[in-house]
Amino acid sequence: RVRLLLAVALVLLAGPASAARAAKRPRHPARTYVPTPENLGKVGGFSPGWTPLEACQERYRDAPLDHFSWAVPTQTYRQRYFFCPHFWEKKRDALAAAKRRRGSAKAQPRLRGAASLGADGESSPLDDLDAGFTKSGPPIFFYTGNEANVELYLNATGLMWEHAESFGAVLVFAEHRYYGESKPKPKPKEDGDALDASAAHASSVGGIIPGHLKKKGDYPYLTSEQAMADYATLIRELKAEIRAPDAPVFAFGGSYGGMLATWMRLKYANVVDGAVAGSAPVWSFVGEDPPVDPGAFADGVTMDATAAGGSPPACAPNVRAAFAELIRRSETDPKSIKAPMRLCDDTPLGESKDALDVALWAQGAFDYLAMGNFPYESSYILNGDGTLPPYPFRVACGGAMADPTLPNKGGDALLSALADAVGVYYNYSKTQECFDTQHGSNDDSDEDGELWDYQYCTEMFMPMSRDGVRDMFFPQPWNETDAVLECERRWGVRPKTLWATTAFGGKRLSWASNVVWTNGYLDPWAGLGMQESLSPSLVAMMLPGGAHHLDFMWSNDLDPEPVIEARKTQMRLLRQWILNKYRAVAARGETIAEL
Repeated sequence: RVRLLLAVALVLLAGPASAARAAKRPRHPARTYVPTPENLGKVGGFSPGWTPLEACQERYRDAPLDHFSWAVPTQTYRQRYFFCPHFWEKKRDALAAAKRRRGSAKAQPRLRGAASLGADGESSPLDDLDAGFTKSGPPIFFYTGNEANVELYLNATGLMWEHAESFGAVLVFAEHRYYGESKPKPKPKEDGDALDASAAHASSVGGIIPGHLKKKGDYPYLTSEQAMADYATLIRELKAEIRAPDAPVFAFGGSYGGMLATWMRLKYANVVDGAVAGSAPVWSFVGEDPPVDPGAFADGVTMDATAAGGSPPACAPNVRAAFAELIRRSETDPKSIKAPMRLCDDTPLGESKDALDVALWAQGAFDYLAMGNFPYESSYILNGDGTLPPYPFRVACGGAMADPTLPNKGGDALLSALADAVGVYYNYSKTQECFDTQHGSNDDSDEDGELWDYQYCTEMFMPMSRDGVRDMFFPQPWNETDAVLECERRWGVRPKTLWATTAFGGKRLSWASNVVWTNGYLDPWAGLGMQESLSPSLVAMMLPGGAHHLDFMWSNDLDPEPVIEARKTQMRLLRQWILNKYRAVAARGETIAEL
């Protein structure tokens, strides 16, 4: 069923999104997620107990609703971003103090051009970086917000926080339009300027009140290209504010954010000097050559259930057998799955499609456990609402799922083992007496999932399939025609099936420069990302033992060695790209920023 296929595409969301929707949930966990004290202790210059939220300025700007036409030339929306100048100010003040101590302002003439960065090649790269910082301004590390509340990335992206001090970088975390707090207001009624009273006081998304998200709506300005134009114009505004129009800028992003970081470098090379992209499935669209493999994601999830992924060898065959039993019962006796799956009494099981919804719900747990298959306890995949154990996928594959004789013990045993496995994700609190497959995690995550579904149905048209043979799930073949028709039914829009490849280059990226990609072998998105370097400045790294953008997280003593080395490579490349920018500016004889 195409509805199931569309829901599969939702797993790109960084936080959990349920296959089913609910009416009322707690507030978004992204607002409660915080790094651990051990994480925060790795960043110097702050008092004990500091938090990233406290270290940054929460700001709003009036961003154009439409950057590319004059249809609504004066209409804007309030975009939120976090501006974090601490490391820039600290380095600026330290260099100014050192300059005063030397008394060099009167003793030496001010140099211009290439001479200001290493006369006769005698200066060191460190000297050049300091000189470039003084003359051109600080590096700007800019997080390209994904499809969720940006506070999640502000708190979780330790890669930026732990290395900003060595560069004196300004950190910026920008929120993607329509997500988090960056929502356009409801549209006025057609026959006047006044808003309906109920709409005027309700939170909204592009004129659609959240309770009506599933109805056909008008979201013409919810696109990756509009979001990137938001980011590009914001960068220009910030460079003007800090009086450093030639400051080097580097986009950071994981998952969809990594796609945006990559594309920012491709589309706005005059604004963004480089990109660091983690687990970015940039090669996952229709029209690529060779064609994208729709089954790559499911293959990646299945790999985690094998010995190669660190799980017991019997896990993948047992999961496959359990799903086959569930699908068999969906066609013959859907209600019989209730007891062995430990479903709550109000779970709909009257029709075959109800049991298929349960199968999709169970499948989603494996998807998220694979992405969050980190080597230590982590609350990231749960958006801070709970904690998953180290290597949670391997935990799910333990117990009965590790028993090679499980299929011989009957269908109820298979389904009970499946319930145990998905309970690692859905019952992380270990307090649920039954599984409620109708409820998502919270209203905001559900809303984010609906919005991503709209993006999928317009420009992010990513083919996905499962077959129960290559992978451990059940047949969900990719049918482009049916997927397009389903998008028209759900949203009243027809996907531009080739647009992403047309606009962003597909697999023909060798002309570009200054991008570093990372993908973890345990991450199911790895098969849809960049796996081989294209040039010395287009670097791809595959990370054994790495899950979904693990290298972007706060460093941990349990990090696999390839992840540790990848971070070193990322910083080495950044340092070289920053130095290249400073030297290029100096060669033009420009002095941009003064201490």
